[in-house]
Amino acid sequence: MKLLWNTNRNLPDIATNIAEERIIFWGNYHFKNSSSWILNLLSGIQIEQIHSLENLNKNEDIIVVDNMVGLKESFYFELSNKVKRIYLVHLGDEGGSEKKDLVYSLCEHVWRTFYLPSFRNIKNISCIPIGYKSSVPKTKVDISDKKYIWNFMGTTHGSSRYDLLNKHTDLNPHFTNLTGDFAGKNSLDTNEYYKVMNNSIFTLVPHGYFHPETYRLYETLECGSIPIVENPHNFFEDFLPNNPFPKITSWVESFDFIKNHINRKDELNKLSNNINSWWIGHKESLKKEFLRINDV
Repeated sequence: MKLLWNTNRNLPDIATNIAEERIIFWGNYHFKNSSSWILNLLSGIQIEQIHSLENLNKNEDIIVVDNMVGLKESFYFELSNKVKRIYLVHLGDEGGSEKKDLVYSLCEHVWRTFYLPSFRNIKNISCIPIGYKSSVPKTKVDISDKKYIWNFMGTTHGSSRYDLLNKHTDLNPHFTNLTGDFAGKNSLDTNEYYKVMNNSIFTLVPHGYFHPETYRLYETLECGSIPIVENPHNFFEDFLPNNPFPKITSWVESFDFIKNHINRKDELNKLSNNINSWWIGHKESLKKEFLRINDV
């Protein structure tokens, strides 16, 4: 099956306004950082990556990975006349506000990140985790060898994140790196970022800017750190049922959990192993779902 990664195709050479800045930033961001996650989910499908719409066969299917699809309606009209069926992996759209109905109607099936309950019962739409940045470490540091009790790396938008820092500041050793913007100039490079997570017993996972999910959760799972997840309205029970990671509604709960468990190494190892097993199994179930829907 053909695969077209469309987030970074036909981007403006130079941004002339804020809207174009966002198009360029997110188009390139998804290409650089989401490719490992999406290609892992598609690994059971025999795919041929293409870079243009030339030489497409009217009798074949295509998977398109894209973002900001509401700006690309003409592209999907053209594509729908060139192939038999379009399968879309829709990245971004954190708040669910993108214009997308027309594009979705042209697709056989849509996998979208940023789960929202409004998509739960729509037959041709499935929600998938937003995943992790590329270049995750291949080996994991054992809990007994980790340098930090906890870490937080990211922006401090919203009162919850200030409360997170305030409640945990006396739990040492810990690591923090605070930035003014998402992927801003003070952000650690990917290798250093993952090195800190890999060396942390716990990673604190506050909710995102518009949506409960953040990349941080899935990066933590990949690194073998234990996520303590802020869980507004029981979101993660709904979206990721039967997950075993600790979930809280206020950061004092997180502080108490860490204090009560930090010296119980056997319990921490058991929890870490349960979380790792669940995550491996969940990724495998997602791969099987891609295969089933694509009827491969």
